[in-house]
Amino acid sequence: PAKKAASKAAPKKGGSASKGGKAKKKKWSKGKTREQLNNAVMWDKNLVDKLERDVPKYKVITVSVISDRLKVNGSLARVALSHLVAKGMIKEVSFSSKIRVYTNTIVAEE
Repeated sequence: PAKKAASKAAPKKGGSASKGGKAKKKKWSKGKTREQLNNAVMWDKNLVDKLERDVPKYKVITVSVISDRLKVNGSLARVALSHLVAKGMIKEVSFSSKIRVYTNTIVAEE
């Protein structure tokens, strides 16, 4: 009977050791990665046509709206805004160093 009690005690001891000392190390997360954007960095004929056709119909026009919808980078979007203002297709609502807000000059026909 004494041997049986000793044999029962040994597995318990081994089991608790595997829980405490040999636990797996916590893996560091890679962090949240943003989706990689593949935006255009130069104007081509198709993008200019799309810009002049679609953007003046938007109600709110900002750099980020043009960048997102036309898939161009921010500097191209800024140039596009000044291009459309010079042509008279959009008008300025708010202009600051932080954000530029424009709207269409075309009155919605209903």
